[in-house]
Amino acid sequence: MQKKALIVDSDFFFIEFLSELLTKRGYQVIKAYDGKEGIGKLEDFTVDILFADLVLPKIDGKQLFRFIRKKYHGRYFPMIALSGTMIENLGSLDEIGADYFIAKGPTNGLKIKLNDFLTEMETQRFSPPAEKKILAPGNIYPRRDAVELVKSLQFHQAVIECAAVGIIIVDKDTRIINANPALLEIVGKSSVELINCPVIKLFDERSRAKLTDGLELVIQQINLEKVSFLTTFHSQVMNTLISPIRLTESAVGWVIVIQPVSQDNRGT
Repeated sequence: MQKKALIVDSDFFFIEFLSELLTKRGYQVIKAYDGKEGIGKLEDFTVDILFADLVLPKIDGKQLFRFIRKKYHGRYFPMIALSGTMIENLGSLDEIGADYFIAKGPTNGLKIKLNDFLTEMETQRFSPPAEKKILAPGNIYPRRDAVELVKSLQFHQAVIECAAVGIIIVDKDTRIINANPALLEIVGKSSVELINCPVIKLFDERSRAKLTDGLELVIQQINLEKVSFLTTFHSQVMNTLISPIRLTESAVGWVIVIQPVSQDNRGT
């Protein structure tokens, strides 16, 4: 049976480079251009090896690897992290969750390194390596812009995770791409249950029409910053606020904030 390789990267040209290399080695290549799409591909295909960049739109590589570890626990296939910013992540390799780490570099040297790596993978039964290590196609040095980008992404993720209110980030197709610990506690679910799940499934039947109307309303009315409605989770009354995520005036998703309301401020 032909082996399947999943590549998750926002760089079209790098995907094509790696896809050509893998195809020549006999793999069927499955492509995804962000972390959320990568999760969707894993729901449709059983893969034998995964390559994913660490810096990805919507769901980043670190979240992707964590999701796979939790959801597919016990189903082992090599997971390789790829990144031009790899050297900047030296302090957190053990936290990322991949099995191997390959730093991007000049394609000639990278092609040799990847072919050697794949030959080793294909000639032995896979088991997670005891020691995490970087396979670099030459000297890789930190880039200031890459360092700042990684720090910025880490900062914004930390803000979401430490917020005292429940926060859901919803993509334009109404599927969840991020949910913070406070939200998971409110709804009594794990991140694996929520990521890439339609947000409407999170709410009870009585609240779904309000949710749908709210999502549509803040998108249609450009000057409307948010809408709110009351719902319940585990018998606790919650206030739900929906705001659009806009980039260059175009809505690309929503932020939904869920927080308890007191008996005195329930409204209608």
